[in-house]
Amino acid sequence: MGKDISNPFDKAYKLTSMDETKQLYADWSDTYDSQLAETGYATPQRCADALALYCSDKSGPVLDIGCGTGLSGAALLKAGFSTIDGTDPSEDMIAIAGPKKLYRDLSITDLSNQLDFPIGTYAAMIAVGVINIGHAPGSTIHLVLEKLSIGGLFAFSLNDHALSDPEIAGALNAARDLPHISIMHEEYGDHLPGIGLNAKIFVLKRTA
Repeated sequence: MGKDISNPFDKAYKLTSMDETKQLYADWSDTYDSQLAETGYATPQRCADALALYCSDKSGPVLDIGCGTGLSGAALLKAGFSTIDGTDPSEDMIAIAGPKKLYRDLSITDLSNQLDFPIGTYAAMIAVGVINIGHAPGSTIHLVLEKLSIGGLFAFSLNDHALSDPEIAGALNAARDLPHISIMHEEYGDHLPGIGLNAKIFVLKRTA
C-alpha cells in the first residue's frame, strides 16, 4: 500500500489513537518538512527562543520531546543551545532527523507514559506541537515536570485545538497550581499561519 499524505493537517487534528498517529507520521515523514515550511510553521523557533530567555547556560543538555524530523532541534541550535537529545514515537520521523546531525542522541519513546531517565538528566526539555489530541496527552506535562530538578525548565506549545481540549486544559491548570512550579512565559501567537492556526507558548520552571 502506498503512502496516503492527502490532507495531512486535517488528519493530524482528528487522530484518536497512538497507532493512528504513528501511521500518519510514517506516511508524512518524507514531505513533512516541506509542507510545514509552506504553512510558515512558526512554533519551533517561538518555543526555542522562549526557552532561551530563561536558560542561563545553553550548553546544558536539552531533551526535544517529540522531535520528529528535527525542526525543533534546528530551532534550538539557532537559539544557542549546543547539546540536544531527541526522542519521538515514530521511527520514520527519527530516520529523517538523524542525518541532519542536530542531536547528540536520538531514541524512540512512547510519549503517552514513558520518560525513562533519572530526575535532573536534562537542564531543560521542550515539546513543540506534541501535546495534543491523538498525540501526547495532557498528562505529559506532569510527566515532564516530575523529571525536572530545581531550576529545570520545560517549554511547550499548545495550539488552538489543544487549548480547547478539556483533558489538556485540566492538566495545564493542575500544573499552574503546583507550588514548586512557576510559569515564566505564556504567549499566544502564530503556529501554522498558512492555515490560520495559532498556539500558546509556555515556559515552566521548577523552583523547589
